[in-house]
Amino acid sequence: MLNIVFAGTAVTRQGAVGSLYRLVPGQDWQRVTDIPDDAGVQAITPHPTRPDVLFLATRKGAFRSTDRGTSWQRLAVTHDEVQFWTIVVHPRKPDVVFAGAGPVSFYRSDDGGDTWRKLKANHPERFKITFGHSRVMRIAFDPTSDDVMYAAAEINGFLVSEDGGESWQGIDAGLVELGKLPRLKSRLETDDDTEGVFDAHSVCTSGAAPNDVFYACRMGIFTSSDHGRSWRDLEVSRFAPFAYCRDVRPVCDDPRTLYACFSIASRSNAGAMYRSRDLGDTWARADEAVTAASTIMGFNVHVSDPRGVVSVTRGGQVFFTTDGGDSWNERQLPATAGDAFCGAIL
Repeated sequence: MLNIVFAGTAVTRQGAVGSLYRLVPGQDWQRVTDIPDDAGVQAITPHPTRPDVLFLATRKGAFRSTDRGTSWQRLAVTHDEVQFWTIVVHPRKPDVVFAGAGPVSFYRSDDGGDTWRKLKANHPERFKITFGHSRVMRIAFDPTSDDVMYAAAEINGFLVSEDGGESWQGIDAGLVELGKLPRLKSRLETDDDTEGVFDAHSVCTSGAAPNDVFYACRMGIFTSSDHGRSWRDLEVSRFAPFAYCRDVRPVCDDPRTLYACFSIASRSNAGAMYRSRDLGDTWARADEAVTAASTIMGFNVHVSDPRGVVSVTRGGQVFFTTDGGDSWNERQLPATAGDAFCGAIL
């Protein structure tokens, strides 16, 4: 592990910088000058098998680095006016890269990001959203089949592809049933009280449960074994004081271990990282050594070393561990940085 840490920010107040910051051991944060100050960085993705390569999803385009994040080049993904919110590399096909955007749309590269094509997506807006349109927040791959992929859209729920990502279909019925439960009713940005379970932020899979997909939204974490047609609530509130979840991810060499970040709401004065060693059945605090003063908006795990984890808060706190959570470091972003939304560690 190189212990190089990245944090991505967005312009959330006048004069703030919404760009990428890089922290090398022994130095201070450096803003990456190849990324515009108003880019709004939403995802930082290290390549799983090429240690020099990283991808960046921003509201002003997608970018790639081939020198461990020192310099970046904008990728010619599309001429459409979209915002990129996620970018992922296929775990078994290192040249295949997918990007997700808002309004809900998907793009694919088969040459490591040099060229791209738009994919089919049948997932019309379910709600009239106060902030505009829904967006693809995360894409996940089935552990055993190259045909099956999953995605989460904010605020538009769950999508499935059964043809290797060529086409995507929204699967709503299971979430509609969840939204009928009184404890899961919630509306903030629409006029529909099923909104809460459709306010999706992340999906992931694990080789230890190849038939299951994990779905994170503002109401908690849920799991499905039938491609989203029905869901089981993991009831994370049994273990954490709050259930608002921005992300859930597995650990590279221990497929039964998941990390997740929980907070009170999108804007709040608290947040924490939790870890499950039994695929979400039970959870325990993973970062007791530090205190988040605002919502944890995102985190990442090292692609090949289970000891590396980094999380970021709206207020610009960046926490990272290089020993699997035994100890944590805190490095505050510069005062001019906008709200932090994502991180990564090399």
